[in-house]
Formats: sequence, C-alpha cells, structure tokens
Amino acid sequence: MQSISAPRSALQSLPPARERRVDVLVIGAGAAGLTAALAAAARGAQVLVLARGSLPESNSAWAQGGIAAALDPSDSPGIHVADTLTAGAGLCDVAAVSVLAHEAPALMRELAELGVPFERDTDRFALGLEGGHSRRRIVHVGDATGWAVTQMLIERVGAMPRITVCEQAQAVDLLTAGERVVGALVRLAGGTWLRVLAAATVLASGGAGALYGLTSNQPAALGEGIAMAYRAGAEVADLEFVQFHPTVYRTRDGQGFLITEAARGEGGLLYTPAGRRFMPAYDPRAELAPRDVVTRGIVAAMQAEGCDHVLLDLTHLPPDLIEHHFPTICARLRADGIDPVHDPIPVAPVAHYLMGGVRTDLNGATNLPGLFAAGEVACTGVHGANRLASNSLLECIVFGRRAGEAAASYRGRAVPLPDPLPIVSVAAVPPADWRTALATIMRAAGPLRHGDGLRAALTELAAWPISADPADADGLTAVNAALTARLIVAAAMLRTESRGGHFRLDYPQSDEAWRKHTILCRDTSPVFVTAIAPAPALAVD
Repeated sequence: MQSISAPRSALQSLPPARERRVDVLVIGAGAAGLTAALAAAARGAQVLVLARGSLPESNSAWAQGGIAAALDPSDSPGIHVADTLTAGAGLCDVAAVSVLAHEAPALMRELAELGVPFERDTDRFALGLEGGHSRRRIVHVGDATGWAVTQMLIERVGAMPRITVCEQAQAVDLLTAGERVVGALVRLAGGTWLRVLAAATVLASGGAGALYGLTSNQPAALGEGIAMAYRAGAEVADLEFVQFHPTVYRTRDGQGFLITEAARGEGGLLYTPAGRRFMPAYDPRAELAPRDVVTRGIVAAMQAEGCDHVLLDLTHLPPDLIEHHFPTICARLRADGIDPVHDPIPVAPVAHYLMGGVRTDLNGATNLPGLFAAGEVACTGVHGANRLASNSLLECIVFGRRAGEAAASYRGRAVPLPDPLPIVSVAAVPPADWRTALATIMRAAGPLRHGDGLRAALTELAAWPISADPADADGLTAVNAALTARLIVAAAMLRTESRGGHFRLDYPQSDEAWRKHTILCRDTSPVFVTAIAPAPALAVD
C-alpha cells in the first residue's frame, strides 16, 4: 500500500489573513494543551492557545473516571508500569510508560496542592479500582475528575499574563518553511483568517472518536490535528488502535454518555437483557478485564441474543455508594427516567480513545523541527495497542508539561516566512450530512474488522474532497476529518493480525511478527518499526 495522497493544504484558495507572532503556539485547550501552555510560559515564552470551541469544551473536561497513580502502600510505580504494559498488548514503549508511572504520584500531590479537590479517606487519597489495574490507584473527584482538573488549569492559565487564549479558533493548516513547522493558518469566528507564526507549535487537539458518530467524545473530536500534521509531513503512528469504551449509555437525544469504568470497579455487573451474566465465561477477569476484552465480550453477547445493548447493573450496591461515587451519572440518567439505584443501565461499546497519533519522543518532539504534540493527538507509545483506564488524563499532564518545556526552548529563534501554500482544486463535495456518512463508513473500522469491509471503506473515502473553499468552515472540517478517517482505515487494513483495540475477524490471532508500530507519512510508503520515538528532528538556527 502506498501513502495516502494528501495535498499540502486543505484550502482551495488562499484567504487574506492578518498576522501574529508568538514564541509558542498551542493548538487545543484541553488538559494537554493548557498544561503545555503553562509549562512554556513558566520558561518565559509568550504563548497563544487556540480553543476549537469555548472553554472548557474538551474531552478532558468530560473525563469521569479519574487519574491513575501508585499512592497506596501496597502499590508502586513498577506495578503500575506492569499493568500498563499488560493492557498495551505488547506495543507499549517501556520508557514512556516508566515516565508516566514514576511521575504520577508526585504529580497528584501537586494537583491537590493547586486546588483539585480529590476525594480523601482521612489523611490519604481515596483510591478507586478500574479494569486492568491490579491495585486501587485511581484518584478522583466524584465522577467529574476531568472537569475539576480542567477548571484548575483554566484558572491558572487565566492568571498567567504570558498566555493568551483565543476561543472559537479553527486551525486548518500547519505552516512550514522547508522541513520546519513555523505556525498555523487559523480561521476565526466570523470567517476572518489569522496567520500565526511561532518558533514552536504544540499540537494538543485531541482524538478522533467523533468520526464514528455515536461516541463518548466531544463532537469536535474529529482528528483534525492528525490530518494537519500528516499533510505537513509529520509521521503518524498506530492509528489502527482505536479503543471502544464498553459501557456508554445512549441518551434520549441520541448522544453518547459514558458510564465510567469505576462503576464496574466498584462492583457493577454486566447482563444481557435476558438476564444472563456473560463476562465470567468470556474472560476470567470478568467485568474488570481490559476495555478491549470487555468490549468484545459485550459485542459477542449482543450478537448471540440479537440485541443492541446490554445492562450494567449497580442495583446490588449500597445506594449511598452509588450516590456518592457517581453523582453526575445519577443525575444524567434520572433526567432520562433511569434511576441507577433501582434500574440497570442500558449500555453498549462506542468509540472512546485513539491510542495512535502523531509520532513523538518523550518530550513531545516529532520528526519535524518546531512541531510538538501531546495528549490524545500524540503517540508516545505509552498506551500501546490498548490504553489502560485512567492513564489518559495522566498522559495529558505528564507529557503536556514535557512538550511545553521543550517547545519553550525554541524561544528566541528566528522564524522564517512560511513556504507558500499551494492552491488546489476541490475534486468532490462532501455529503450534506457528512458526519452521518462518515460514521457509516467508519463502521468498517469498528470493534470487529474484516479486510473486505476495510477495502470498501478506503474506496469510499478516496472519493471524498481533499480541499474546501476558505469560506466553508464545515467543508474544511470535513476535509480534515475524512483524511484522518482514511489514515485509520488504511492502518487497520495493513495490520493483518488482532491485537489490543484492533481485532480482525479474518486474522483473529496475534502474530509475534506484528509486534511493531505502523508508521504513515505523506509521500512515503508505510513502514513498521519496533520503537515509537522518531528520529531526532534536524537542529534549527
């Protein structure tokens, strides 16, 4: 398979744009982006943060379960590393996982000192248990941990004079000067354009769950940062590994509402609508197996009984435990007429997290000088083929800080004028309801995949537009979303085995020869490597 064709620009023609220069541009305002901005500003950099919507609209703010850290006397970072490696199905980068686990305990204490109101058990953190963890190590703020952490970061960013936040800002293309990334072309609210020139750019634009339609993610999580990076020449890695959260409730208005992993960690059980508990027969870890295993168990149960959901039952748990640990979930379900104290919760697997992304080293650096990435848009190798529960917010903060610090080291370097973006023609027009059309195509890259379906999906996606009119904000979004969708499907087509979040019905076994990472890069054939860290980018003056 050749590389996925992509022009250097998503724009049909170049719009007039005003210009702004900063030391560090951060694209994305979730936990990773805000942490990167704070770290860069603390080192003297002038930082501009672009928020796709309004603060605090991000997947980080929606995160319920908590943050993993080895804080219990019976636990250790080494055990946390081992659990993460097990969940990652042989593809984790050990160095990245070690950084994550060893920095976690001190980081949780720091967040608590900064005002995140983690729940306590007398003088200690109250630690929860989630699937795939062998110890209780989940610190949490009820079932709204992401919201609490994001609010604290927003407050700190607001108090930092070196940081400016621009909301309702859609980054469309990265700007390059030769091999170096020198900023981004941004569409602002109202349709005006801004060319941001920056010594360093940090991508923190989140994942791609919304490509699948029903998702636990924000609607803007369409993988646009991955598309921009790929067009600029950045390497992307392991995009075939998509995690489907096993327990998501479909609301009355058709949206996905995540029922946190902690619900099963506290004793929640899964049944079919006919009343059959099925996970113990599927895996000895039952409801506490890793997410990919529980997802496939639910899919098998739904197929066996011809239903579109299963039931997550908490009714045998003490009512005060349910009310105390899951207040947000209780309120949302009761708004739809379901009381989890008395009623089982209908759930099904939906797209939740992208393990792959823009290939980075431990400091967020990519193969392109001046471009860094952190959070879900990045692939450090920390998650391997399947993310361990509650490692995502932790990754955002640990590697967001590292990326921000590394980006700040570019402060003071001259920023050359970017190469002119080419003017390209629109080969096709996306469907009017392109989100629904794209979600239908992406079923081929769902929890269960087959080569025939993946080939058909690639054929359909090849007909989608590669550029859009600058005045068409929705069209520009569709162009970037469709490119990321093609990259995910292409990576899934290449990997002829099953591993972690990638399960091929035509290749149902794992293959030791495939203990490699899939690397895709514009104008280059796919390659497969054993180490995730990219070659060091060339030095810049």
